[in-house]
Amino acid sequence: MNEYIVKILSLETNQIGIGELMNFYAYASQFSYTSVTLNISNTNHVDANLSSIILAISHKLQKEKKIRIFVELGEGKGVFFRNGLISHLKGRSNDNEYLDLQESTIALTTFNPNDDELYCKYLRKDFFGHRGLENLNTQIKNNLRTNYIEVFNNVGLHAESAYPMFCCGQYFPEKHILKFTLVDLGVGFLKKIHKYTNGKIDNDKSAIIWATESLNTTKDISFGTGGTGLKELKKFCNDNNGSLHICSGKGYVNVLKDRTLEYNLPISFPGSIVSIIIRNI
Repeated sequence: MNEYIVKILSLETNQIGIGELMNFYAYASQFSYTSVTLNISNTNHVDANLSSIILAISHKLQKEKKIRIFVELGEGKGVFFRNGLISHLKGRSNDNEYLDLQESTIALTTFNPNDDELYCKYLRKDFFGHRGLENLNTQIKNNLRTNYIEVFNNVGLHAESAYPMFCCGQYFPEKHILKFTLVDLGVGFLKKIHKYTNGKIDNDKSAIIWATESLNTTKDISFGTGGTGLKELKKFCNDNNGSLHICSGKGYVNVLKDRTLEYNLPISFPGSIVSIIIRNI
């Protein structure tokens, strides 16, 4: 059997790192009924929260192309055992066989669209109960949890996906930074926003920005006001020196304090990615 290996040099929460994962996805998508190895052994720095993207890609390739993904870690990357990625790739799902004695990870976990209670428990215990956020104001944590529940509900309502949602985080205690990434494999932002705006919004980047402004939403009024989840995450980042990274299709938008950076990815992502970086914690 042929051996397919793809080396990447960046695994950071930015347009470069996610762009490299998209290139890997595009390469692996050429095949079927085989295995492909993602080699991250040469990366100097890794954001293990991006395990949610690796697992999402792996899940989609396995379901649609019967491709099994392996990861070649190299030295110094035990975090991928501790956060559950290796157990997931071995087929153990959310049952991680390795302990995180360093308490630096927010476990890589998958949720089906109807797993509301499990997701809320995960947010309360694993995310906002993590030691990295112990100094964050309780009211701010409660507000953020509400926003993430809104994002989860919107995925179930808008994404039109039969696939799970994938979540993972990492805390960097020396830098006082926490990164958390949520991924779905749905239709992305543009499809429904393009239709809702009668074609006014016609590209991925504009659709992402539209979804983070005011109370813009394609949600039917019978479901409530909607649109608050991403807007409030953006506001939190603006007020607290954080950053919000959103990817959908070929669009990549990084919302920082008082500015928004826009990028085009080399390959379209089949769904959406929402990453938050919380600093000075």
